[in-house]
This record gives sequence, C-alpha cells and structure tokens, in this order.
Amino acid sequence: MSDELKIEWEGLKEFSDLLKKTNRQITKIVMEEYTDLGVLAEEGTKALAPHDEGNLEDSINFDSAKKLGGNIIVQGGSNLEYALRRHEETYRMGVHDKYADGRKTPDYYVSGRGRETHRKPPWRGYKPGRKYLDNAIKGIEKDYDSTNIRILEKILGTE
Repeated sequence: MSDELKIEWEGLKEFSDLLKKTNRQITKIVMEEYTDLGVLAEEGTKALAPHDEGNLEDSINFDSAKKLGGNIIVQGGSNLEYALRRHEETYRMGVHDKYADGRKTPDYYVSGRGRETHRKPPWRGYKPGRKYLDNAIKGIEKDYDSTNIRILEKILGTE
C-alpha cells in the first residue's frame, strides 16, 4: 500500500473541448453584434460630420470588430488631418465668408457652421457639426445596451 492518492477525471478532455467550442461561439456572436454596432456608429458619425465638400464624410470608416488580447474592439474615424480639428475646435460665432479656390462666398458660415452643414438633418437628436464622433457615440448608447442584452440572450439561447 502506498501513501499516494491518485484521482483520474474521466471526460476532462471532452469538457475542455466543449469549453473551447463554446468560447469560439460566444466570440463569434460578440464579434458579429459589435461589428453591426460599428456600422451604426459609422452611419451616425457621417451624418453628424460637418459638410462642405463631403471629403470628411467620405473619409470616415469603422472596421469590423477585432479581437485584441482579451478585448474585442471596433475602431473607427477619419484619416484626414483636419478631422480632429473639425471635431475639437470651438465654434466661431457670427457670420463669416468662405474663401476657397481663390473664390469668396459671402456669409457662408453662420454660428460656426457652413451652409451645407446647416442643411443636414439632425441625427438622433444631435445637430451636425463639432463633436460629431462624440455625439454619434452618445446617439447609440441605447443601441449599445440593447446589443449587450441581445448578446446575452443569444449566448443563453433565450432569443
């Protein structure tokens, strides 16, 4: 007789394989749902971006969800130099002319927004203009909450 106690767990490999499969399924659900949320964030950001020539709106892009370490992220924004400036600068109040391509357009800017930006409709209660990315994210807060609830329902099989 020995002083050793030996315990063998049967089915442990199968259980481990099941956990791996379940984790892949959960990751797939989360990635799909967050990618869809990123599409909505892109839509809102474009809708709220200031509009002059349309370059800023055209440059806005959100990637599909990606797994980065233990996190799942959706990245988005613009690669234009002036995108951050348009987002962060304070409004220049009053009425101002626009100078572009050697031409002057009188009274183009009113209260910090150009004519074309003024023509854009609000998106989810937010006016197009400065802080367009922040406002788009604020505009989808309820969607973020409902996305997380939908993810849980899918995982638990109650959807």
